[in-house]
Amino acid sequence: MPKIHIPVIGYTQGGRQMMTTAMSAPDLVTMVTKPAAWNPVKTDAHGNRPRDTNHLKGIVKYLEDEEHFVLGAAVLYLTSKEATFTPHAIPGVTTEYDAAQVGLLSVDIGAKFDIGDGQHRIGAYEDVVQTRDDDDPIIERLKNSGQPLIIVIEDDHKRRAQDFADLQRNVKAPTQSLGQSMDRRQPINRELSDLFDTIPVFEDRVEYLKDNPGKLSAKLFSFKTVRYVSGLLLVGNKYRTPTTMDKAINARFEGEGATEARDELIAFWTALGETAKFADVIEGEVKGAELREATYLLSAGVLYAIAYAVYSIKSAAAVFADSATPDVKKKIENIIPLAVRALDDVDFARIPDEKIKKASADEPLTEDDSIFVGNLIEPATGKLAAGRTAWEGAGMKLARFILENEELSFLTK
Repeated sequence: MPKIHIPVIGYTQGGRQMMTTAMSAPDLVTMVTKPAAWNPVKTDAHGNRPRDTNHLKGIVKYLEDEEHFVLGAAVLYLTSKEATFTPHAIPGVTTEYDAAQVGLLSVDIGAKFDIGDGQHRIGAYEDVVQTRDDDDPIIERLKNSGQPLIIVIEDDHKRRAQDFADLQRNVKAPTQSLGQSMDRRQPINRELSDLFDTIPVFEDRVEYLKDNPGKLSAKLFSFKTVRYVSGLLLVGNKYRTPTTMDKAINARFEGEGATEARDELIAFWTALGETAKFADVIEGEVKGAELREATYLLSAGVLYAIAYAVYSIKSAAAVFADSATPDVKKKIENIIPLAVRALDDVDFARIPDEKIKKASADEPLTEDDSIFVGNLIEPATGKLAAGRTAWEGAGMKLARFILENEELSFLTK
């Protein structure tokens, strides 16, 4: 039977013949078969999970928008009847004992690769190839790029399915803090990283490797927390999915509005660092771990509530901008630091453990114990509540507290 020959690097793993190579997207999509749905009863195909349309569309957009794209290797299968690997030694370079053997993969013409892992990547290529003309610049880019492949000769479909399970189990996704801080394509990530060297409260106090700094950590915030707090300050809480919120946040850094967005971040985080509790840390009088133990200030929910409260005050002040007197206009221009400084009068101290232990449904904690009881703190247990409703409620309460500040009395007239 006629065959096609593909240059590969062969190796064995787990006793099976595997090869690695690369193919252009237009060539690849013609040589794969559409994955069947996973069904453990069938023996003629190993099957796969259903394609996630939104995930696939995200990869399509990435391929279309990003010139310097990178996609990991897809895992493909052929049977021993369809394909053979023949090593070709290179004198003076390779030996039969090398783990990697340069050679040729010979495949029957008409044989199709079975997709083990990577159906969304290949599906995205297929979408781009089928919806664009051959002379389209994006198609040209894909023609000149290689998609890395791991090709396995495996006849047992159940073994192929097991490989998929093993691949998912042995992959560890990065924390959100690590992934976001490394992703400089999103303007908000770039902007924050650039500010970390200039704003005192950030100086060596941002945790990148974890989403939640440990109890004894000297770090004050994780990158994930700083990013979400900054997003709430810039666009508020009306977005219900991370994708739509990210889009709105990044839009603030487009065009002429970028300077205003950047100034808002600087004003907020600078003012927060100037409040009494954070200033003590910056000046070295209190350690980050001590602040975490003594107050709720480093709780992500409290920081979200602060940002939401300041955003609410900022939005309310904007209504007065056109008709304000010169004195009021000056306050509106500085509304973010004014609102943050007003929080210096809030008692963020943690409720003593002995009092929390006594809390119950019959004798619940009250607002006299903390401003956060009933929103971020559960009255009957003293535990910090998780979720949007909790920090939104706390933010509304903080906003009302800020409005009581004399300098901001113009907002209530």
